[in-house]
Amino acid sequence: MKKISAIIAVVLTAVLLCTAFVGCVNAGDKDGKTYVSMDINPSVNMVIDEQGNVESVEAGNEDAQVMLYGEVIVGKTAEEAFELIANLAVECGYLTAENSGVNVTVVSGNGSAEAEAKVGNIVETAFKAEAEKASISVNINTGASFSLQRQLEYVKGKYPNVSAIQNMSIDKFKLVSELVANDEGITLEYAATLDNEDLIEKLNTCYEKIEPYATEAYNIAVAEANEAFEIAKTAAEGAAWTAYYAKVMALNIIAHPVNYGAIYAAYDIAAVSVDYTLDKIEMAISYTNQALSNVDTQKIADILGVEKSEVDAAVTDENGKVTLESIEAYIDRTIKNMSAEAYAQIKDELPQLETYVNGLQAEVDKFIDSLPEEYATAIRKIIDDAKVLGGDLVEFVESLGDLTVDDVRTIVTYLEEKRDETMATIEKDLTAEQLEEAKTYIEEANDTISAAQSVYNTAVESAKKDAENFLAQAKEGRLQWKYQHGNQNGKE
Repeated sequence: MKKISAIIAVVLTAVLLCTAFVGCVNAGDKDGKTYVSMDINPSVNMVIDEQGNVESVEAGNEDAQVMLYGEVIVGKTAEEAFELIANLAVECGYLTAENSGVNVTVVSGNGSAEAEAKVGNIVETAFKAEAEKASISVNINTGASFSLQRQLEYVKGKYPNVSAIQNMSIDKFKLVSELVANDEGITLEYAATLDNEDLIEKLNTCYEKIEPYATEAYNIAVAEANEAFEIAKTAAEGAAWTAYYAKVMALNIIAHPVNYGAIYAAYDIAAVSVDYTLDKIEMAISYTNQALSNVDTQKIADILGVEKSEVDAAVTDENGKVTLESIEAYIDRTIKNMSAEAYAQIKDELPQLETYVNGLQAEVDKFIDSLPEEYATAIRKIIDDAKVLGGDLVEFVESLGDLTVDDVRTIVTYLEEKRDETMATIEKDLTAEQLEEAKTYIEEANDTISAAQSVYNTAVESAKKDAENFLAQAKEGRLQWKYQHGNQNGKE
């Protein structure tokens, strides 16, 4: 009995310790899911479920993809995940004495401050423990980064009459901007109307679909392969409908004076082609890294209290361009690595820096707004080539003037509706026997479709191998450098 009592005592002690240690992260069903973002750089985002386990994870940039490549994060407890990420950040040479700031955002689905504090404490504990092993004095920042705060105010300025946007908190804006970046079908205005619980749930769904090797190059290659396959498939099916209707018309031109198969095929291929053009526009916007002109790096240096030469070197990316992304990344990195005293000295100057960066943002927005018009010629050619559609659509497109993204979406919707209306006409025009016979013509197109599918599969597999090789080699390079040189006070 004494042994049993002793065992019970040990178990109870362990349970109490677990409870004391921020509830073992398991906040319980009442707290719902929790969103966590850790920006070292790399940037890692994740969703933690009601039981305190990682349900999904996103590498927010290429550095994070390199760091997390080959690692299993999903399914781990939050403590295990944070410890692993902190360890990887040190081992891969991202968390160093010179880059020791970590921006952390924690948002509970139901707004529980207690749950957010619990998870935040565990993140801090994990990073401080790993940093201490490497003799790094880590600085955990729970406030909004300069860039996120600036972007929120900029967005509010663009949508002065949209109450949902005007009422966004910084935490909600983080979720909204993440969702818009990960789901092309969701607009900023719509995302702003969702509550945090819905935003986290939708983000979780997006993150679950992301492949760990999905680099920018991989995504572009897959998009191109998808386009080639879908257009080949649509063209083959359209040709089959056109051919079958030609046969029906030849047998009875009076009963079937119009080749609805050709009309259906024209609308279908036009809808698919314009839809993929829209995808290209949206991808171009997502990956916009527009080179900026006449950037005043002296102004940035003066406000941050650093040398101009440091800013010049840091904001020039690997392609020799100065971009909004590279400028904000530098500003965020500089601020998060500042001591409290250094930050206090520049704090009052930050609104001036925000105003200046807003001007750069306006330059980028102007470029983004011009992207749809860059594709206007291609879109109008698609419409013009579909002669069988008649002039109404051509006139409609011409009436739009300078195309916007919404205009292109409208064109896609119009074409899809016309395609569906034509299929409904076909189903009324043909008898049940004729519709059944038409299926044999569609099936004969399967050889062409199968060949296109094979090309697609090969292209995707090749893109996957290239991405995996790149990430594996990049990670090995980070680990080898660390092994050969040690921390060296964070200097690479």
